[in-house]
Amino acid sequence: MGKQNGFHILAKPTGPICNLDCDYCYYTKKESYFPKNHTFRMSDEVLESYIKQNIASQDTEEIVFSWQGGEPTLIGLDFF
Repeated sequence: MGKQNGFHILAKPTGPICNLDCDYCYYTKKESYFPKNHTFRMSDEVLESYIKQNIASQDTEEIVFSWQGGEPTLIGLDFF
């Protein structure tokens, strides 16, 4: 049996903060609905589980992780 085709997962933002702040974005306008001290950051445990499950579920030579918008870069380069 040959290699299977993988599937693509796109991680959508969980909060309205984004360094791109596009005028057309429907989500950034919702920032006022959230507490001022909310970080909107995925916990390390959830991130680790997300990555492990994605890798385990695919039988391909290449696995791609995609993150919508610019918000992932708000966490800083040291994180990556």
